[in-house]
Amino acid sequence: MSETSTTPANMIDESAGAAGFDGEIGPSMSTFSAEYMSYVEGHLDEDLRRVPDRMLALLRSMDELHQGFAVSQLQHCLQTATRAERDGADVDMIVASLCHDVGKTFSNMNHPAIAAEMLRPWVSDEAYWVVKYHQDFQGRHYYGRIGMDPELRRRHLGHSHYAMAERFADVWDETAFDPDYDTEPLEHFEPLVREVFSRTPRRS
Repeated sequence: MSETSTTPANMIDESAGAAGFDGEIGPSMSTFSAEYMSYVEGHLDEDLRRVPDRMLALLRSMDELHQGFAVSQLQHCLQTATRAERDGADVDMIVASLCHDVGKTFSNMNHPAIAAEMLRPWVSDEAYWVVKYHQDFQGRHYYGRIGMDPELRRRHLGHSHYAMAERFADVWDETAFDPDYDTEPLEHFEPLVREVFSRTPRRS
């Protein structure tokens, strides 16, 4: 590292890429040396430390996503998380409530699955499951008006997380489109986001 570099000594320079490795690399993963794989793994470890910042940036970007609602998708997520927190939810469910619609930044149609898989390595199985299937539960409140079965949630009857999914959909998410609700700002939830996404991720 040069004396003019601003990268802390205990951090990897992400901009260096393979150019920062002075050994044999190989043209394909099957030919990578053990030394080069260790070098890559070091970068992946450093990348994990950036996940909280990336999630916060993604959430902020949702303030530009309205989809015709009276509140932005960021405000909707903040309101859902605020309601969850005030209702006594645990940290994982609060953060899951905050992030449950981040999949909409890519696709509205399958946004629950996108968001759930993004959260899965860091949150409880309950929080993951609720986010993954929240649209089936939310459907009770509007599916009948668009020609869909409003009782899709019944396919999950008997599941151990069913009651929490109902509480999420009926008490927190469904009601979180009120522009006059006393909603906590993103800064309020930032410590929880950093706590959850700084955990060692679980392998699925």
